[in-house]
Amino acid sequence: MRALVALALLALGVSGCATTIRARVLDAETRQPIAGAVVRGVWTKLVGVPGLTSHELTGSQETETDADGRFTLDRRPSSDDGESVLVYKFGYVAWSNLSTFPSRLRRKSHDIPEDILLERFPPSQSHTEHIRFIGSLNPFGAQQRKLSDALGPERELAGRERR
Repeated sequence: MRALVALALLALGVSGCATTIRARVLDAETRQPIAGAVVRGVWTKLVGVPGLTSHELTGSQETETDADGRFTLDRRPSSDDGESVLVYKFGYVAWSNLSTFPSRLRRKSHDIPEDILLERFPPSQSHTEHIRFIGSLNPFGAQQRKLSDALGPERELAGRERR
């Protein structure tokens, strides 16, 4: 019986259905923990028939990093490529497991590392484009109250850029 339970747990972990995501958010340069970063997970599944498919939201969750930069998200069911995790802290470039800013290139691996390194936001980059990048990672209308509140100062800077 124990072997059967262990095998079932192993199968869940291998299939990407592990129940939680645990990671730590650090400053890329200093390796110091970043407290108060907003972390948002969005999970989708592919629905429809071959040639006529779309993504359906299966769940979303927001949290913030603690004083040690750690967070936990409860993983939801999703299809392959249907898990999106975004980490945002004002003054830093947003991190996504799907793509990078400013290039928007897709990451080779969509895994969430144990340590997520945030780069300081470079003065040469556009806050308007940064907000667009972050918005492009939420096409399904997922919950984002904490993220929306955290983006306030960046929206003000973006407004100044447009003037």
